[in-house]
Amino acid sequence: MGRKAAIAFKSLQGAALVTLVDLALSLLATAAFAMDLVAAFGLALLLEGAGLMLLGGALSFGGQAGVRNLTGILTGTHHKVTKTDLDDLEAKAATFALIGILLFVESLALAAATV
Repeated sequence: MGRKAAIAFKSLQGAALVTLVDLALSLLATAAFAMDLVAAFGLALLLEGAGLMLLGGALSFGGQAGVRNLTGILTGTHHKVTKTDLDDLEAKAATFALIGILLFVESLALAAATV
């Protein structure tokens, strides 16, 4: 399996896992607060999607040479970073960002279905 296909597959697995967790939390919120299930589910998906997109962007930003140098200066630590480490970091960033996008699209579909 190629690198891009592996990232896409991991993103789909992550989105499915987050969706299952959000569905369980939405059922609890519906029972506890007398909320509409679809509204609670959509809100949970939207918030987690936004958080994961921000996390993916932060990971991608953290892999840049200037940011690594600045962090090393501020913390007083300097680590040798290999190309493999940077590739792994970029793959993780892409996976988190793609999971966030998938969750956002899922919440958009829920919103469109309820209109």
